Amino acid sequence: MISLKKLSLMLIVALSFVHSAFSSVPGMVQYIPDNSGDYVYYQDKTFTRDSIVGFLFYNDSTYAVRYYAPADKKQSLLEKDITIYFSVNPSANNLELTGENIVGATTQEDVDIVNYLHDLFYELSSRAAKALLTDGTTIPSKQDYAQFGGNVTISFNPLVPIFNIESIKSGDGTVLFQLQTTGTLTSSNDKSFAQYKRVDGLPKDKTRNFKNNKKAKKQKVSALGINVNLDTQWTQKGEGVWALGDYAVLVVGSVGNADQISTNQDYTWDVLQRMWCSGTEDSYALWQHKKVERSKDKLAIMNVFYEPASNTVTRDFKITRKTKDGLVVMVLTVFDDVYQKNKAYFDSILKS
Repeated sequence: MISLKKLSLMLIVALSFVHSAFSSVPGMVQYIPDNSGDYVYYQDKTFTRDSIVGFLFYNDSTYAVRYYAPADKKQSLLEKDITIYFSVNPSANNLELTGENIVGATTQEDVDIVNYLHDLFYELSSRAAKALLTDGTTIPSKQDYAQFGGNVTISFNPLVPIFNIESIKSGDGTVLFQLQTTGTLTSSNDKSFAQYKRVDGLPKDKTRNFKNNKKAKKQKVSALGINVNLDTQWTQKGEGVWALGDYAVLVVGSVGNADQISTNQDYTWDVLQRMWCSGTEDSYALWQHKKVERSKDKLAIMNVFYEPASNTVTRDFKITRKTKDGLVVMVLTVFDDVYQKNKAYFDSILKS
């Protein structure tokens, strides 16, 4: 069953759209400030085996950097999982390490990986600090980067936490470093960063036994001035909440009042887009599959979320509208197997 708790998590948080110069990286001014627990993972193709590298911002003086590679039978390679916990000087103008704790490194090869992670942390911090992003635009920057083979193009995206880097490509366009997922830890017990093990392509959802009754009587539901065309297969579970059995949930809620919303509409949409495309506990947002549509009064985002522990894939649609009283968002979350087999049905609900 789709979790109402997870679905509604970001809707019940009081948002404050206040532009801030705060940054998670010393010496870096961010367009959108990072929050404690923000993390990001990249596929790192500079290795000869499948590898990912992740960065976690605990607070302005503590970070984690993790390298993970699955076991490779063809190359007779064992699984590797190495994490470095860094402490830094938050008052320094540049990245200044004050301590570290290394977990998982046992061989000389592991020492080489640790050294690589050190260099990567320093280099990405330095290059991100020089980017100076002032709006939500993704900026390609041609640079000389010896660690990635010389001439590269770094795509800086302010909607990506920590370094604001989405990808690094070689001079001929080959992808060397590619964003996979972003998220925010919800508590000290949240193991999402430590347990992520990469995702290739679109994971397959479990087979569901939903049967759409096309003869169900149509019904219009309303909440906060939003009207949605459903049918009698849906059951109201609370104020602004409807469920389609155990297969889909629709929620209508408010996201901040008029006083909390930035007068800069683009900035408001940028903050929400970054938030809506971020994973929650044990659930990973797959950035390569997201779709975003924006206008002056509407922000529509489709994300694919993957929960490896339960082998669950969901489609998450968030349509946010600007009203005189604030922002109202409609969220439709449905298991991917059900959506793929009934795409026209769910798309008609979204269009309504």
